[in-house]
Amino acid sequence: MASQIQSVGVQQTPERNPCSVELCGERSAVEIEARELCLDHFLSISFQELQTRYESLRRQECDPAATAAFNDFLASWVGHAQGLVEDSQFEDKERKARLREALLWVSKTGRSLRRSPRVETAVRVWLRRDDSRRTWEEDTWTANLSRHGAAFVCRHPVEIGGTVFLMRKDKGSRAAAQVVYSRLDSEGRRLIGVKLIDRDDFWD
Repeated sequence: MASQIQSVGVQQTPERNPCSVELCGERSAVEIEARELCLDHFLSISFQELQTRYESLRRQECDPAATAAFNDFLASWVGHAQGLVEDSQFEDKERKARLREALLWVSKTGRSLRRSPRVETAVRVWLRRDDSRRTWEEDTWTANLSRHGAAFVCRHPVEIGGTVFLMRKDKGSRAAAQVVYSRLDSEGRRLIGVKLIDRDDFWD
């Protein structure tokens, strides 16, 4: 297993410290929230914590700070999971299948928490993704929005945790945002959900 996950593009310690779970004995595969976890405990304990936090937040009134902390944890967890799934040198089919199931759960349910009420309205937006691997731009519109984010119809695939740039077509104002989910709607269109970075007045 150590040789299989050596090259995975997720945060790993150079000296491969032990898993932080007591009595585990395995070497760590990822580090998340300052905890080093082997692959099995990343799939079990860490994913269970993700589900527990989600259910706790879903049952209570909107708490911006708690929801923001959860979304940060969610983005970090998904980044690690996607890195493992996409790594061609990681050939453990059983664990890859479990990771895909976890990512499917995130896509279906983990996207739904918001820091403020959602409004279903269409605002024309210019959307751009710009990095060394994949750059694209398109004109689109919001499916819904809130003070801290929005959902968009998007023709391009985007990775969860990635950064996109928005420009309102009506006012020309600009903002950066982090992608928190990507899924297909009932009509087969791709919807992406984003949270704004360091700005809460973009939608007036």
